[in-house]
Amino acid sequence: MKVLFQGAGAIGLAAAALFGRGHEAVVVSRSESSNSDPMRARSAAYPRRVRAFGQRLVCRVPVRREPGQGTAPVCRVPVVDWAAVSSELWDLVVLTTRPGDLDEDVASSILALRPGLIAITSQVDGDRSVAASMFPDSEILVFSPALLSERTTGRNVSYWHPPGMPVFMASGRGETVRGLRRRLGGLIVGVPAFMISAPPAVFIPYVAELSAREGNWAGLRSHLRRPTRAAAEAVHAVTGVWMPMSERGAGLVLDALERFVPIDVTEYAGRHFGRHEGQTLDMLDGWLSRAAERTPARAQPLTPAMRRSPTPTPVTGQPPIPAQSSALRELVQALRLRVTR
Repeated sequence: MKVLFQGAGAIGLAAAALFGRGHEAVVVSRSESSNSDPMRARSAAYPRRVRAFGQRLVCRVPVRREPGQGTAPVCRVPVVDWAAVSSELWDLVVLTTRPGDLDEDVASSILALRPGLIAITSQVDGDRSVAASMFPDSEILVFSPALLSERTTGRNVSYWHPPGMPVFMASGRGETVRGLRRRLGGLIVGVPAFMISAPPAVFIPYVAELSAREGNWAGLRSHLRRPTRAAAEAVHAVTGVWMPMSERGAGLVLDALERFVPIDVTEYAGRHFGRHEGQTLDMLDGWLSRAAERTPARAQPLTPAMRRSPTPTPVTGQPPIPAQSSALRELVQALRLRVTR
């Protein structure tokens, strides 16, 4: 397949390196100077894969060693401008920028390509509808990344992709996803829509707490109560189901991340998600809106004291919907103070 990744960010470069093993994959960046000669408009990036403990950076793709890249093998990912791809047909375009944040020129360039399939990597409520309105001639899918990636310097990117796992979880029309799965093999796996929206509802509240604490991992580890309650509220807002969650369980998951992920997540998480605090806030706001839609009028609070009530009271074995999504709302307010200050 011919796959175009919009945006030379960490996710686009890392995913292009993985897709490039068996398919033609390029990254398009508007920072590339326009040039009438497509070949002269090309440059390259060199994502490096964290494969195992000890921070060993490798790439299995057989490529020549580039000057100045040292002795470690690297992946060469073509980075081009929009002029370089305008005359070609692309089977799939993957947006690594939120559709509503695309520059007008970039959006126009994508429209001109008339791709049959566009996948967005944003999981913010409403972004799929935004993409559908912007690109009415394309079918819109949602790709949820299943890798960790981070830009180090310039176009240097390091990433970790669990062996044997897909690069993306894909949600969309069943027939389309199955066809894409046959062509891309194990690079994607089709999942129901709720499996795209529910996982972020579980972990993004912890990301928000980390950001509200200025990326301090120890601060997060010692303050798990609020994000755990907020995660339960967010999952309910998305699925309508109350899932049992505990601070102890969250701590065990964080322990596992520190122990088994072959990068320093205590440093990575703060840096990476600190760059995306606005998007994190938008996701929290979306779940807060969904929670409000699920809240019956009789559950609305009558007094400020009730608004501050930290825990919903069990009724017939199930906790009622928290009228003001107390923990989620507190988290939104804490992160908004940081984002807007």
